[in-house]
Amino acid sequence: MNEIFKSMIEERFYQNIFESLQNEIMDKYDQYDLALRANVVNEVLEASLDNIELLRILDIKQDAEEISFDILVSCDIEIGDYAYRETILESVCQWFKLSCSAILQNAELKNFSVDGIEAYNK
Repeated sequence: MNEIFKSMIEERFYQNIFESLQNEIMDKYDQYDLALRANVVNEVLEASLDNIELLRILDIKQDAEEISFDILVSCDIEIGDYAYRETILESVCQWFKLSCSAILQNAELKNFSVDGIEAYNK
């Protein structure tokens, strides 16, 4: 059941999820300690999202028509530093947990939203 739900979310809302994560990463990259995962970049001065993979759906809750759930997402993030007049770029992986909600209406999800994003560290 979770795999079917994950496929449906991925198919219908991938772009919404990508954009939410892209905005979060570009605006708040300094809050996620991305340099800890880097081999070359010492200080992250910029970050952008390259790719995402939805790993699993967690904690599905339904209250009448409203449904809430968490999505575990693996992100490939390009981070950048500047040293000796050169831009240094490196790709790192970071997982995020997204808190999401939607309205279930006529067997369809509507009004999908990402309500919260937090780093997920094992």
